[in-house]
Amino acid sequence: MPKGEAFVLVGHRHWGKSRTLEALSALSHGRPQKRTITIKSRHFFIRRTSNDDPLNPPPNSFTNFVEKLKPQSDRYLIVTLCPDFTDSLRKTKAILQDLARKYELFFFVLRCKHGSDKEISDDEIKRLKGFGEVELFPTKNAQAKVRAKAFKEFIASRL
Repeated sequence: MPKGEAFVLVGHRHWGKSRTLEALSALSHGRPQKRTITIKSRHFFIRRTSNDDPLNPPPNSFTNFVEKLKPQSDRYLIVTLCPDFTDSLRKTKAILQDLARKYELFFFVLRCKHGSDKEISDDEIKRLKGFGEVELFPTKNAQAKVRAKAFKEFIASRL
């Protein structure tokens, strides 16, 4: 069975992931809350909530979502992820292992929290590299449109 392609927008809680995806939908002429977009004639399913979202209480609906994914029906994905490998509730490692069995993974890491000096750690980045290609978006305090444009270019360049 051929693998799908999953583009993972990475950041911790309140890092700007949701606003980036809203802006990405707008750039792709979609509604902000739409679950699909098209980039370079490929249709992407978007999962907006991640493993750090309070709307995903245990048992984690994000984990259930990943378990049920089928690359033959959802070939292209855009998902968000919190790279907290130390918090067992996040299940980051297990989620990435399951995703990597089904999809080629491409990580777009929001290195800096919007409006803060907090950053994704080098250790978290190193661990992500064990699962797929990683690109860092290092710009501090970039607006959602700027982050979305860079994310869209990242996706398009890998299709």
